[in-house]
Amino acid sequence: MDFKKVDIKADKINRVKAYDPYKKYASTEDISLDFIVEDWDCKIVEPKHPALHKKATINPFGGDIDWAEREQEMFKLMHDKFGIGLACPQVGSSYNMFVMKHSILGDLGIYKPEILETGGDPECRYEEGCLTFPMLYLDVKRPEKIKVRYYKNDGETQVETWMDGIDARCFQHEFEHLQGELFLDRVSDLKLQRAYKKREKFFKKLEKQMKNA
Repeated sequence: MDFKKVDIKADKINRVKAYDPYKKYASTEDISLDFIVEDWDCKIVEPKHPALHKKATINPFGGDIDWAEREQEMFKLMHDKFGIGLACPQVGSSYNMFVMKHSILGDLGIYKPEILETGGDPECRYEEGCLTFPMLYLDVKRPEKIKVRYYKNDGETQVETWMDGIDARCFQHEFEHLQGELFLDRVSDLKLQRAYKKREKFFKKLEKQMKNA
């Protein structure tokens, strides 16, 4: 998940524009589920990557992995991209884990997460972005509060707590990535089309400004 407004460097424009939300549902010919989950390369993959379209079922504590080190890689990537959340499927891995920036606690590694309860407004609206789809923002409804349970990177310490506001929203957004779901699925095709056109106008305006600079 990313913030609503960030600066874009000129050399990223063409790469970002290549992300077309209308191609989020690829055919079986486009997506092959035969990929190696242990290949760790902490870079954001394209929307058609198979890890984004299937449930992240791999136990992060099932092997000899230094998750403290991998957390730091994910935190760095998340911050470099001006994000507040990043799930393993977004870097092409099916481990059941994500990282997020909590508004009070700071950077958190979230392992084997669960959502136990919801509270507050069940259809709280807020504009969300996603690092998988840069500069695309959608008005998404989610529960205002959630009770969650997850493990820390030692595989033993379990946390159970309530989250609300932006923290609850970020947790839910990243949790959906672990279910093989995308925030695009939470809006109508019409709203998605409008958001996509708005993003295109933004890039055209930015390109014009850069040419005149």
